[in-house]
Amino acid sequence: MGGKVNPLSGPGGLHARVVDAIGSRIATGELAPGSVLSTERIEQDHGVSRSVVREVLRTLTGLGMVQPRHRVGTTVLPVAAWNLLDPRVITWRAAGPDSRRQLGELLTLREALEPMAARSAAAGRDEETTRTLREALAGMTTAFEDGKPHDFATADTAFHEALLRGAHNDVLSQLVQTVLATLRARYAGHRSFSDETAVSLDRHRELVDAVAAGDQAAAEAASRALVREARAEVLGAAEGDLT
Repeated sequence: MGGKVNPLSGPGGLHARVVDAIGSRIATGELAPGSVLSTERIEQDHGVSRSVVREVLRTLTGLGMVQPRHRVGTTVLPVAAWNLLDPRVITWRAAGPDSRRQLGELLTLREALEPMAARSAAAGRDEETTRTLREALAGMTTAFEDGKPHDFATADTAFHEALLRGAHNDVLSQLVQTVLATLRARYAGHRSFSDETAVSLDRHRELVDAVAAGDQAAAEAASRALVREARAEVLGAAEGDLT
């Protein structure tokens, strides 16, 4: 590339874009465990300064994806060392060979978290949470009726964010972005609805009604059924279908 670029230029900043580029290459296996990252090559490939490269490698080190080694250089680490709950890592892995396995594992996480959040949200019967859930559900319904999968995915993501935040649990709040990244990874590349989308909408509606009524058991049951149905649909669906 040409001359050096301002590290803060462009959407998200150059630093973020270079992190994204290298992180993606690691997550997809293009840069395999044991690979040594060349500072000079990164400078040349991305047209950045040495200081930007250092910050990029520091970020990837913080994600557990690379490790500086004396007299060797910065080396790519195996998947087991990565911060697999970081939204960036989830997004990168979604485009890699382990995407299906990752989705299954993250759905297991959702199945553990969301029913508990639903029960807590129902216990609190917070009007703001109920209103936000209903608005998101309305958005999902409209998107489905209008045949707009992208809008459906956006509204569904907002629904699950509202549910998790509605639990008013500080620990769950720390995991909101992880769950949202999971949902985005699930929807990535989908261009159509599946036969089960209407069923999913009904289940979301049951969940909202249970939260609004303060029915903790029903809210938990609806949430658990929703995630389990999503697991069956996602892991068994033909490529391109939307749940």
